[in-house]
Amino acid sequence: MIKNNIFLTGSIGVGKSTIIRKVINQLSLHVCGFSVDREGKKNSWNAFYLVEVSSFNNGDRSKKSKYNRFAFRKDESKNWEINIQVFDKIGVQLLTNIDDADLVIMDELGRFELTAFKFQKKVEEVLNSDKPVLGVIKDESNTFLDRIRNRKDVRIFRVTLENREEVYKEVLSLIKQLRSMKE
Repeated sequence: MIKNNIFLTGSIGVGKSTIIRKVINQLSLHVCGFSVDREGKKNSWNAFYLVEVSSFNNGDRSKKSKYNRFAFRKDESKNWEINIQVFDKIGVQLLTNIDDADLVIMDELGRFELTAFKFQKKVEEVLNSDKPVLGVIKDESNTFLDRIRNRKDVRIFRVTLENREEVYKEVLSLIKQLRSMKE
């Protein structure tokens, strides 16, 4: 079985999203999908936004509003307020119409979408397609993430500060192989 769904996992700040950006830029790929933008300080974020992946690729990270904010807290001591509709509407929309894309980006899948069942269904639909997927999967266990990890068509790379350049080269090679099989 061809593993055309590639996910990166690892600690915060090791370079998972950077690897994705480098692969996209190196191969000049037409991509679709989503990335997550953050507000606040590393390890003490106070808001998360679902953004269209083209803004991720061209460095325009300004597409943040209350309409695409899926998690928010006033400070670190507060619980997260989660807006599942961002996943079930915007997230589903960003994973629709993938036919023209060379690669679908999912950066990142995590815990906030645990009850966003329309979004989960769309993610699985895309993973079932023949489109290559490159994404980040949070380094924790929950029913949604474990379902993805346990798929036979998923390959997961653990990224560390020490191996990130090697992981980049291997992922780049895999994406090139997947693209050549489509041509």
